[in-house]
Amino acid sequence: MVSIATTTLAVDPNGWRINTCSFQQDAIMSYGEYQYVVLYRTLEDSDPLGPRVTSIGRKRLSIANLTWDFIIFHDYVQTKDDGHNVISMGISLDGIIHMAWDMHGDSIHYRKSVLGLATTKGESRLTWLAASFGPVQGQLDCEDKLFNFDEITYPRFQTLDNGNLLLEFRSGRSGLGDCYIYQFSKFTHKWSQVGMYIHGVENNAYIHGFDYCGGKLHVSWTYRDFVEDRTIATSTSTLQAGPNGPENNHDLHYMYSPDYGLTWYNSKNVKLDAPVDIYQDTLAVEIGKYSGIMNQEGQCVGDNGSVHVLGREYGKYFHYWKTSNEWRKEQIGDYEAPLFGARGKVLVRNNQLLALLPLNGHEFVIVQKFGDKWNLLHQFHGLDGEPLVDRYSSGIYILQREGDPENKEIGGRATGIRRRNIVIIEIL
Repeated sequence: MVSIATTTLAVDPNGWRINTCSFQQDAIMSYGEYQYVVLYRTLEDSDPLGPRVTSIGRKRLSIANLTWDFIIFHDYVQTKDDGHNVISMGISLDGIIHMAWDMHGDSIHYRKSVLGLATTKGESRLTWLAASFGPVQGQLDCEDKLFNFDEITYPRFQTLDNGNLLLEFRSGRSGLGDCYIYQFSKFTHKWSQVGMYIHGVENNAYIHGFDYCGGKLHVSWTYRDFVEDRTIATSTSTLQAGPNGPENNHDLHYMYSPDYGLTWYNSKNVKLDAPVDIYQDTLAVEIGKYSGIMNQEGQCVGDNGSVHVLGREYGKYFHYWKTSNEWRKEQIGDYEAPLFGARGKVLVRNNQLLALLPLNGHEFVIVQKFGDKWNLLHQFHGLDGEPLVDRYSSGIYILQREGDPENKEIGGRATGIRRRNIVIIEIL
């Protein structure tokens, strides 16, 4: 039996789900003395209909029941009703906190803190104020130039063992895009281009996970083939899926890099030609189109280097995992995983593999693998977000969103004046 502690953070804004989305990396993370979260919230916390602004909060890890301390940024109002335009956060060893947000085929929106904000301690600890962060930037600063971008989506950060930070994103359109990596130096405090590492050929790679563990950077993805969909977008909203949607997703692919994204190897340890494309041997599990695959579901890497991916086929959840040089798969119980339903996560804690599975009707379960079975650890009611985990903590912290009991439709859109909160669930 597990014990649960739940903390309410803020009211979730109306519209398409823009907090607790599976492709946020990261929205919750521990670093040094603190745990951090990044959220969209409304200017008036009691009004889910209000203007959406960005925020970052922190809490001391060593003090139980301490209140979260939030900074709310008033210099940027998010206006487009689009569930792709999430916030992601990363921290480099120089103590700089990085944020990127509000991008679905847009130029970058990026902000970073002053040097040492996440690392200074004791009396030298820097003040936790909006003034400790810089302005919104439309580019990344390099040693000798600025990196400008026109059409990027899905920013992901990953802290490395050398203290540097990677930023990964898609450049281009759904079904017609490339994946890039940039690296931030803890010494120069500047960005450099690692380069394009996946090239879309009438398709694009949707990343399940981008994890660094044990000296390797692990990436898994599904491909989506191109179908023209641009005529459906408007200036204030974007169609969330289709006609270029999950029905065009296919297969599970995987590769790893031992040098922070410069060179890549497949599951059989064969070196690949970067940038990788669909014609190279990265196939892990063959999964056909129209099988109900959801892009960007979940990936984790255990301390022993084991790689696990969560996915779905024909309305059921599946676990895919890598052995020495081959991939296997198994269905996770009989849990329903509907097309367009909220996506889940997998994680390893204390050598135990857990799956976090959203179900229909605002239900959410945590199950644990035991031999060839999956045992139910806990079932939650009234949650409709896509669970996000603190990848940098040895504990289990889950960021989630409350559901509206009057609206249990699949798809994540919230309407009306009822308040729904963003919460953190701690498994004790």
